[in-house]
Amino acid sequence: MTAYLLILIGGLTFARGGAEHGQATLIGLAVISAFPIIGVFWTIFRLFVEIDDEYQRLLLAKQTLLATGITLTIVTVWQFLNVYDVVATGPQWMGVIWLAMLGIAAPIVRWKA
Repeated sequence: MTAYLLILIGGLTFARGGAEHGQATLIGLAVISAFPIIGVFWTIFRLFVEIDDEYQRLLLAKQTLLATGITLTIVTVWQFLNVYDVVATGPQWMGVIWLAMLGIAAPIVRWKA
């Protein structure tokens, strides 16, 4: 996550530094900024593969499903607010929202276990 913050801050500083940048440069910065988050998703996937204990794997699967459901609920409501012109734009950080919901889902799943 430190790499993500450094890449994001550096990329945004560079992109908004006042100089004119080409579209390809901005696309490259966007993709490079996404790599650390993609790495977190990959790490979670690998955790599913590496967990030997079936019960712990079940809890992680429930946590992931709950986080996905909460995120989809937030995005769906927000998009309908957008359709009805209540808000101008929708959430733009889906991955970050999902990671936050993954953290919120963990104690809920373990409490109900």
